Amino acid sequence: MKWSYFYIELLFLSILTVSCYDDKDLEPSNIVSSYSVPQGTHDYDDVIVDIYDQYSSCLLYKFTDKDTYWTPSGWMNGSLGEEGTNGYIVTPADENYVGQQVDLLQNAWFSFYSDEFLKEFLPVKIMLCSNIDSVYAEYDFSEGFKVIYKGKGVNAWYNYDNICVSYGNETVIQMTKEDTLAFRRKINQIFIESMIGRGKTSPTKEFEEVTNYKTDGINSMSPVELWKLGVPCASLKTYSVSVETDWTSFLMMMITFSEEFLTRTPEYFNEWDHSMANWDGILNPAKDVNGLLKKRYDMVRDYFIENYNMDLQKIGNELNR
Repeated sequence: MKWSYFYIELLFLSILTVSCYDDKDLEPSNIVSSYSVPQGTHDYDDVIVDIYDQYSSCLLYKFTDKDTYWTPSGWMNGSLGEEGTNGYIVTPADENYVGQQVDLLQNAWFSFYSDEFLKEFLPVKIMLCSNIDSVYAEYDFSEGFKVIYKGKGVNAWYNYDNICVSYGNETVIQMTKEDTLAFRRKINQIFIESMIGRGKTSPTKEFEEVTNYKTDGINSMSPVELWKLGVPCASLKTYSVSVETDWTSFLMMMITFSEEFLTRTPEYFNEWDHSMANWDGILNPAKDVNGLLKKRYDMVRDYFIENYNMDLQKIGNELNR
């Protein structure tokens, strides 16, 4: 078996006059974590080593809470119940099914991207999990008012320097076609979110200059008005327009929908809907009256083709065949 070692050192040293966290919430100021592959002597460990050698990303099925939940600003693990907190909860993969889980990642994730793209954008760590719960607050008014934190199973989760992936259990060998498609869509969206969150990709100057972000009232405009400026809208969770959210939106657009869907005569047209549903025909002149959306879309698409040999639109086309 080939052996490779991957060492990560993260120095978090700061002098704070005001702290937002309890001392118990954070690790000591000097954080050092080390990871190595292989983690065992299974047949699939050779595959994991090959992936690390090729892309410098560790697939880990043995990890601590700190490995996945820790960030420089605090721990992101959630907890359930009335005294719970938002966040996420993971269970490490069952080693009996990691081989099939790694196959799933290769077929549903890695295979969609060029080697250049994966080398640049894969996270430091990929946590192989049996289950992942997204912890959310639910409000109970039946007896006064109380907040209960519940978990909802998800296929993938991004946090700081790692992506957690599910299906590290017996269900990986029972996946239906619909299960596989849902996993593909989720993991590719999480991958793009992690690229943005880690600051691995940012808008080009050429892209930014197409739109005048100082336009009066831009943050209160309807989608129809924003489209005229080349703003695609759907990542505007707070309706705050910025070049960063636009760059993210075009990336999500390409990996989520087919080119045919984006360019067709719209079947859905809602003047006030900022969601992805309004991306139906977003690049068609019926919505893109000034041609600026298509211009910016092409800039983003061409950027990744030219720099990473990767046509992101092919992912959306494949997932919507």
